[in-house]
Amino acid sequence: MAKASRLYGGLSVHARRASRRERLLGAARELFGTAGYNKTTIPMLCSESGVTARHFYEEFSSREALLRAVLDEIAERAYAIVRETLRATELPVRERVLASNRAYYAFLTEDPRRARIYALEALGISVELEQHRRELRERSVRQLTRATEWLGPHGVPADLDSRLVSVGLASAAIAILAEWVLAEKKPAVETMAQTLTLIWIRTLRLDH
Repeated sequence: MAKASRLYGGLSVHARRASRRERLLGAARELFGTAGYNKTTIPMLCSESGVTARHFYEEFSSREALLRAVLDEIAERAYAIVRETLRATELPVRERVLASNRAYYAFLTEDPRRARIYALEALGISVELEQHRRELRERSVRQLTRATEWLGPHGVPADLDSRLVSVGLASAAIAILAEWVLAEKKPAVETMAQTLTLIWIRTLRLDH
């Protein structure tokens, strides 16, 4: 019989690695979201997380790989919120779109670090990360294209390209979030949600 994983401090190797990884993700959220990615070093991440440099590289191949993991974490939750809310078919179409946009911005701005990483810090880092961001955007575009189908007869008008409409909506959403991050006087979540909803309504002609 194989021996059970050796315990250190009452934790298995797997549990200790999971703990280190989560601490590094937490440190990345804090430092990338406050000091910024370019001003954050691996020694800073190790100090913030209480993880040694050797153990850092056991979990992530680079600082950029850690940023990518944090970005994926944020994007996955943001997409899930939009998807779940748009599928709430008990709401009228326009109210469903507004509720979805409100939930999206509430999630991203309830922690300003999250919004900064998602809207700004992951931009222009490397060719590889830009490719990954395009893949994330493509996923968002596909989900938005499907989302317009969940709106029943109020989907994309026949004379418009559904993919281009989705690209435009996704771009508008992130541009509004970037404005929130950069603005000295930050717009309210409701204002951002209402603004994006107006773009949805006019683009998809939901007011007809």
